[in-house]
Amino acid sequence: MHNSPQGRAFIRGKGITDGIWYTLCGVLVLLGIIARQPLLVVVGILLLLIIITTDIWSHYCLVDLRYQRKFSQQRALFGEDVTMSVTVENAKILPLPWLEVEDTLPRSLPLREQELRSAILSNNALLECLFSPRWYERVTRNYTLRCIQRGVHTFGPTRLHSGDAFGFIAQDQELDNLQHVMVYPLVAPLESFNLPARHPFGDQRAPRRLLEDPSRIIGVREYRYGDSMRRVHWKATARSMQMQSKIYDATTTYTLEVFLNIDTRPDVYYSIHPELQELSISLAASIASWGLDNGYGVGLYANTMMYIPDEKRADTSSSSTGQQEQPALNLEAEVAQQLNRRRIRLPASSNEEQRKHIMETLARIQGYFGASIDEVLQAESNRLPNGSTIILITSNLGDRIIDRLAQMRRRGHAISVLFVNDNPPPARVGGINVYHIGGEERWQELIAPFTPSNTAGEQEPVEPGAPRPLPAVPSLHL
Repeated sequence: MHNSPQGRAFIRGKGITDGIWYTLCGVLVLLGIIARQPLLVVVGILLLLIIITTDIWSHYCLVDLRYQRKFSQQRALFGEDVTMSVTVENAKILPLPWLEVEDTLPRSLPLREQELRSAILSNNALLECLFSPRWYERVTRNYTLRCIQRGVHTFGPTRLHSGDAFGFIAQDQELDNLQHVMVYPLVAPLESFNLPARHPFGDQRAPRRLLEDPSRIIGVREYRYGDSMRRVHWKATARSMQMQSKIYDATTTYTLEVFLNIDTRPDVYYSIHPELQELSISLAASIASWGLDNGYGVGLYANTMMYIPDEKRADTSSSSTGQQEQPALNLEAEVAQQLNRRRIRLPASSNEEQRKHIMETLARIQGYFGASIDEVLQAESNRLPNGSTIILITSNLGDRIIDRLAQMRRRGHAISVLFVNDNPPPARVGGINVYHIGGEERWQELIAPFTPSNTAGEQEPVEPGAPRPLPAVPSLHL
């Protein structure tokens, strides 16, 4: 069996009939000839044909059978539809009377107008399809995924089940064809979170940093000692026969540093409250998108880790007893490297690539946390640009968090706390503005236009191009 990154597989089958049946048929035919009983001869020949047919199908039913799962896109915005194409190709002369395909799908991404069977003790669902491919025939079926859950969703494995036309013997084959679809968090206008559309975090009291934009050249001047060689204008230097340097246009920028606290109140099933977590992540994505649209440099920090499914674990099973110390050191170094990759720390930037990095990072956030948010604030406080605006998204405000924010405020940072909880927060904490975003009801209002009852046949059809009740921010281009 050979797997490709797109989920294609070539399956090889094995014959499973017993040779004793051929012996029995031969004995029947021989006895019919000796006893001069034509009926016994016919029965033996018919039984032999059935066994041969069964053996051929059981041996070759999964030979040169290709299964492929494709997606119209593997990165989608919240609320988008993604087309999943399932292709079965029977690349042999033997037709298949029946082929059952059982594909594993995430339950969080339902299919439009398609019933799925829930897997036992799992968050997955099973898509069951029945095919009857003829010789050298390719069959493709399209399904529509509704992306109404943020995260990295895993598809696969796939189980194939086929056999002879009589149903006597069947073969199974499981394909290790895992694929992933990333759904970005919901991005909504800031007014949806009870934040003002203009200056949502107060007046711009933070000092501006005057910068030079290398992409905007407005003139040349004589070369000065200390100028970078990248600044030298070589064409002007050749014309004037003297070293000339470029003059860049000055620009101003503000910096938003978003700190996300994944530490919500306990829940019986999930250890955390999923609605508050998703609301916090959606709020962070909306603020980052708004900031980048308005020319801010935006940074993102969180006290949790990212989910990276393509990482490979270290294989230490083959290490001998005398070499246990060295593999242990290698494993420790690899674990430290993977933890560093999973850390959520994106320094502020205002380019378009930053938008993609932030959205992918927020999509990969897992449902549990590591360090406390005050430790993250302390670790990053000395690295933040002077005068940057710090936005803390949290569902609790402990004394240690308040003390850490007060210290950062005394250093000249503008502080805003966005409180995600059903209960209202204190009006002001140590002179810091605290905004009450809301809790479960707020999240349900945000996702209401995308829920199955509003995206299936129960709602009135929407004219093409008509705005949704809660559209995503139009500038989110990833």
